[in-house]
Amino acid sequence: MTVLDRFVARCNVYYLTKTKKNDGARLKRPPFIEKQKTERMEKAEIQERVKSMQTVEDLANLLNELKTDEFGVNRYQITEKQLLHFSIANIEKRYKKFLIKKKSGGTREINAPCYQLAIILHFLNQVLRAVYTPHPCATGFTEGRSVVDNAQTHVGHHYVFNIDLQNFFPSIPQPRVWARIQLPPFNFKQEIANVVAGLCCNTNPEGTGNALPQGAATSPLLSNAVCDKLDRRMRGVARRFGLHYSRYADDMTFSSMHNVYQEGSEFRQEIKRIIEEQGFKMNDKKTRLLRDGQRQEVTGLTVNALTNVSRKYISDLRWILRVWEVEGYAKAYSKFYPKYKAEKGYIKKGEPVMENVIGGKLNYLRMVRGENNPAYQKLQARYDSLQQIILTDNETDKEKSYTYVQPYKMEEFKEQFHTNVTLVVTEKKKLTGKCVLAGTDKQISISKSTQKSLCPDLDKHAPGDIIESTILDSCHVTLCRAKGKNFWLITEFEPKRSRCLSVQNAQIDVDLLLKIWERTNIEYAAYFFHQAITTGEPLPSLEELEKKGIVKHHKPDNRTTGEDGSAIDEPTEVIDWPEDTEPDVPESINPEELAKIQEEIQNLKEERKKGTTPTTYPIKEDEPQRHTAEPGISSDEATS
Repeated sequence: MTVLDRFVARCNVYYLTKTKKNDGARLKRPPFIEKQKTERMEKAEIQERVKSMQTVEDLANLLNELKTDEFGVNRYQITEKQLLHFSIANIEKRYKKFLIKKKSGGTREINAPCYQLAIILHFLNQVLRAVYTPHPCATGFTEGRSVVDNAQTHVGHHYVFNIDLQNFFPSIPQPRVWARIQLPPFNFKQEIANVVAGLCCNTNPEGTGNALPQGAATSPLLSNAVCDKLDRRMRGVARRFGLHYSRYADDMTFSSMHNVYQEGSEFRQEIKRIIEEQGFKMNDKKTRLLRDGQRQEVTGLTVNALTNVSRKYISDLRWILRVWEVEGYAKAYSKFYPKYKAEKGYIKKGEPVMENVIGGKLNYLRMVRGENNPAYQKLQARYDSLQQIILTDNETDKEKSYTYVQPYKMEEFKEQFHTNVTLVVTEKKKLTGKCVLAGTDKQISISKSTQKSLCPDLDKHAPGDIIESTILDSCHVTLCRAKGKNFWLITEFEPKRSRCLSVQNAQIDVDLLLKIWERTNIEYAAYFFHQAITTGEPLPSLEELEKKGIVKHHKPDNRTTGEDGSAIDEPTEVIDWPEDTEPDVPESINPEELAKIQEEIQNLKEERKKGTTPTTYPIKEDEPQRHTAEPGISSDEATS
């Protein structure tokens, strides 16, 4: 962990803020740092606990310990009664069912567990992951494996044969799950297996029984566990015919230098027989044989000569970055929006965040091609230059519930998005704007003051009335953001874009930051650190702080020489408080925690003496923006 990471972790606990409800200082998590997680239970410890489990109560105790480790609190415990309750299939609203569109057409049923059940399944999945390791041929839903690993198996072969399993999750019934988790490596007692299988399964789309639902956290791992026998038999067939085999969820792939994939061949008959014996069915519409003269694709990646993304993927990235550089964010978003909706609109609702989409595509390119790939480095550098000043969210804008991302004049909005805005009265007697964006009907909110200007006699109109106003053409349509999500807003005034310096791009002098911490206290250091990342202002020099009386004068001759011959400042004591006084410490700070801070400072001093502490924040320009996570914290939880 870097010095700055340690400092951020301490700021997480000791950052002092003032709130409207309480005029006094109190401890509160700073808005720029995610909540610190406690160290989680080790994988080996979970395995030992699973071996000793005899009852459902033992399972509930284990889930509670994992929950306490992750959330840091022991409230709202998972009880044996809860597990037994949610394991009953006919419990109302246990799972919420809804349909989403498929890219190829049609719909797919999703079963989303209710909040309480989702929490239980989340920690149950942690238990299952600690115990079970999927078959080597299974690359989907597996820690340390990805679509890249799945595709690399089939690089450079003359023939690539892709198979899709129809209705994958609903084809795995609850009895198979119940039987599988009683076998190694799970070895659950029957009493526990009854509850676990009941929690993880729900009524299938046909209503004929219970099966693994698409939408539960445990379904991917359990599907791999049930498919262990299928993978073993398929690998045996592949060896018999001299082929390579891998499976990513419901996508099975064979490849070879010779052709054994003819319609009606012995190989096809054999794999069809095994698939049907294991309770699955081949989707003939998605069965494809790809030869070396055409684009061979495995789980979205080309495998002709090497694992790679498509040319279109790279050209799309270059195109949107070029538009952003030349014509600005407003024009880039107007061109990005319909393209994104055409590709992802069938599944992604709401308004897309263009920066996040581009950043995600670059991260995927980095995963496929590697961080040293020249094409990736150039695209990432262009993206980083555009990200020097990024848009903030409501947590960094005080007293605002949302931020302004990009304003458009009404005429610009109509022209660039090829639409027209109509004012309509809603059932709640509010004025709203209706339009069509990328083929989808949209309802745009209007600020309260603008509603009064557009329609002064709004109360006299009935719901559904269409309002004509000459002021509408002079209004602005603004893309806003709240809690990471975009939405549209019509205002009479032109909003100013909210801006904030990115933490990754803030040039923080860690050595100076540590000196400020050592010679003042954690509260001052946290304040200046916060100012640096939110406003872009550099850290104040020690001379400036001495003039303000924040730190005492530091003698410049108290220096030693490092290995390279350069001078190194020896850290001094924090502040020489008079003997009969104590520093002003808020009552809400625990003295034991302050002792930990002093111990941490001493450790940092020793590290600096040894020369093991970096003097600048170690961020490479070619790396994608990401936050370094604490041990035991997932990257999603640590995102700033």
